[in-house]
Amino acid sequence: MRAVRSLWVACALFAGIPLAIADARLDRQRAEAKCAAKDPTCDWLGALSSLERASVTRAIAARGYTIEPAPWGKVIGAVRVYNEDVFAEKFGLLEFFNHFHVTTKEYAIAQEVVIGAGEVWDQARIDETARRLRDPLWTSVVVVIPVKSYAAARFDKVDMLVVTRDIWSLRLNTQYTFQQGSLTNLSIALSENNFLGTRSVFAAGFAMDQGAIATGPIFLDKNLLGLKIDFRARFDFILNRQNVEEKLGFSEGPPTISESDTPGFNREGTQSSFSLNKPLFSLASQWGAGLSFSHRYAIDRRFRGLGLLPVDCSTGECLFPIDGNGRFQSQLDFARNAADAQLIGVQYEMRRWDVTASGIRQWGTKVKQQLSVGYSVDNTDPKLLDSFPGDATERTAFIRDVLPRNEVTSTPFVSYGFFVPRFKTFRNVSTFELAEDARLGPAFDVSYSVGLKLLGSDFNFQRGSWAAAWGFQWCRDGLVRPSIGMSTRYQDNDGDGDREFIDNTATLGIRVVTPTYKWARIVGESTFATRWRDAGNRFFSIGSENGLRGFLINEFSGTRTGDRLFRTQVELRTTPRPLWVLRVGGVVFYEVGGVGDTLAGADKIQLHHDIGVGFRMLIPQTARDLFRFDFAVPLDGNAAGSVRFIAGFESAF
Repeated sequence: MRAVRSLWVACALFAGIPLAIADARLDRQRAEAKCAAKDPTCDWLGALSSLERASVTRAIAARGYTIEPAPWGKVIGAVRVYNEDVFAEKFGLLEFFNHFHVTTKEYAIAQEVVIGAGEVWDQARIDETARRLRDPLWTSVVVVIPVKSYAAARFDKVDMLVVTRDIWSLRLNTQYTFQQGSLTNLSIALSENNFLGTRSVFAAGFAMDQGAIATGPIFLDKNLLGLKIDFRARFDFILNRQNVEEKLGFSEGPPTISESDTPGFNREGTQSSFSLNKPLFSLASQWGAGLSFSHRYAIDRRFRGLGLLPVDCSTGECLFPIDGNGRFQSQLDFARNAADAQLIGVQYEMRRWDVTASGIRQWGTKVKQQLSVGYSVDNTDPKLLDSFPGDATERTAFIRDVLPRNEVTSTPFVSYGFFVPRFKTFRNVSTFELAEDARLGPAFDVSYSVGLKLLGSDFNFQRGSWAAAWGFQWCRDGLVRPSIGMSTRYQDNDGDGDREFIDNTATLGIRVVTPTYKWARIVGESTFATRWRDAGNRFFSIGSENGLRGFLINEFSGTRTGDRLFRTQVELRTTPRPLWVLRVGGVVFYEVGGVGDTLAGADKIQLHHDIGVGFRMLIPQTARDLFRFDFAVPLDGNAAGSVRFIAGFESAF
């Protein structure tokens, strides 16, 4: 313990923490260190957060258990499950609502454990069980600890107690983003997330973006028929959002997203997704397999601000109206520079379906290795809308420069990856008080696929990608994780007989989570990404939810393709403070970023900056995700100094 304390004090001094505060922080760290060192005086409760400790204390009082401080080397006699109601605290009126929630059956939780009766207590597998059970759909608190065995006079045995706390299941699940004075995204699921207490989901889904509404049934079962098979299915009808709002009286004036104006709600298409997987259930699993299908027959749109992304194709080459700072110009400003230009909103019909089958083999102990083989078919068929406003020249340019690539791919593939099965439980990073698991050490993945005309592809090609990352623990509860990745496609792209590399991408990033300092910590993330020779008309953009919260949605892009992206976000996040049954906190943030076509010259990345403050709130009875309310101030541009408000769920990054 002396060495552990010295290390923590060194980290404290490095962070500028007074020793008195460092000593106060040692309580939980001492408990964690004792348990990790298999010390017989291990304090299992002392290693938990206040929320977790309260749940375990109630479980022990209700069942009469006694914590076993030294389970190591003992055989597990039985697995005991204690699942709490949503409103477990004694708050009178709130407890009444438990009658409208079906508490998860104990056997449904027991089916998720990866170690059981008759096996020797293995802390790594105990921790893996907790990671499996930490699913935001069903649970907020998950703790697995040892208790004295029920078997009389059996000092060589220990029981495993699994304590969980349900999240409200019969509910109107919602996620939303409110920005620029408009509800830009909204997801609602009128669902029973825990059907008959079996952790199955039956729901009627509703998902709205800026242009359309998708609604339909959802089913999810991660342990179908108790066979550890993951089955998910969703089917949606897609309606034009503006038309729906007009019919319901929520908006006025002529439509801008769609020209449709027929009686009733205009249906734009359908989409679906189905998957049936036998996943790698645990780190000890050796085989897995999967089958998936999805389709989308609907209208795809790209947005800038609250309207469609504008493009000018009048010269026979489609260009975005970008000023010298990489910012979109208004229709009026653009018209002054190009009197004959006609801006066209980017929207088109998309007909796409894909099916994939694969199998996976896992092996290794200190280093886990995985080899996957499979086969995938993808049919992508974008088309102009019948209402496309341009002439023949503009139609040709729009198809060539804006629409995604029209093609069928039929590709067998193989992938290989490895990682070190070393994990660390963090708290107060993405959520409050609740445990969050991060993987430490190196990880690497590489994949290779071949498109063959013989199997139905439109082109013969080869496609490859690789990605690597490494997680480093920083002092007691900090994390540094750099990452890098690249992908490419090799084929004859222009029919001249020469093969070339196209659709090239590369990404370099780093995420830093500092150790907690007094009442706060700093979380930062930086990304640089690039594309070159992209034949699919994809490009980067930035603004609002994807970085730079003080600016409009996708306010910045490249003059043609947006081939380079730089983004850095830094937040000072407070630790949570209890308020009734809630946990609340705040953030102060700074962001810098931009998009351009090159790293130098006229089309280089122009950097933009904003600062802001935010409020965070967790309701552990209803979800693991935070409520997020941000006030951001841009530091440059026409709106510099103004305040923009964004509300949504989850941390910003």
